[in-house]
Amino acid sequence: MENTIGKPKAKGGKPKAIQDSRSFKVTDYLTINHIKFPDAHDWTTVKKSEWGIFGNDSLNNCTCAAAGHMIKCWTANAGAEFEITQEAILNTYITLSKYDPITHKNNEGVFMIDALKYWRKNGIDQHRIRVFATVPFDRREIVKASIYLFGGIYVGLLLPKSSEHQKIWEVNPGGLTGDNEPYSLGGHAVAILGYDEKYLTCITLGQEKKMTWDFWETYNDEAYAIITQDFMMGEKNPLGLNLEAMEQDLMKLTQEKIRLAKRLAQGKPEKY
Repeated sequence: MENTIGKPKAKGGKPKAIQDSRSFKVTDYLTINHIKFPDAHDWTTVKKSEWGIFGNDSLNNCTCAAAGHMIKCWTANAGAEFEITQEAILNTYITLSKYDPITHKNNEGVFMIDALKYWRKNGIDQHRIRVFATVPFDRREIVKASIYLFGGIYVGLLLPKSSEHQKIWEVNPGGLTGDNEPYSLGGHAVAILGYDEKYLTCITLGQEKKMTWDFWETYNDEAYAIITQDFMMGEKNPLGLNLEAMEQDLMKLTQEKIRLAKRLAQGKPEKY
């Protein structure tokens, strides 16, 4: 890959999604509880400071930069906005990618699932997540509920070349070929922190940007809801939901899924 240090580049750094069969699905939880949510919500409104680019204009570190944006938004809504530093994001990227800031080698980006696992185990600037779960791109009500309940979602996009200069990301006519082809611009990770009936709002290169629902459904290839202490005030999040209890429920369901998968792999019935 060409050395991109010092050169503005197009929001790269997210390889195409890889699947982990152990990943929890948010639908397994939300459908059980029939949670209600508003038609529109925006978690960005209380944040006071700049979002920060975190070096993503020259490095392929969007997966780490998007995590920084989520931490800033969560902590702002929980009442004590944390100013995560570019150094912390860079150090995370170096650890995950083996990027060398002297030679600029290994600037190839990071898989989102690897970033999530590191974030949960080690933390980013001492901010650790607890549980993450996949969000289906093609079920708008689940996407909205996940943004509303979890303070945003952590998302990967396969950006088309046609999106490079769009004020609002939308699907251009003409089919998904040429400049409209998914991934023709590259992969990009963003934090989606708001929604309404027409658009979703994400943070990219330190700026708030809207995308249409059609764009989301066309170019998304992975999305995750996250439970974190950063989005809590005491035992509850800003909506008054008890995330501690929600986390326990999610973990129980996850453990049950793993147990059943092991039984089936051993040729045993689901119950005995």
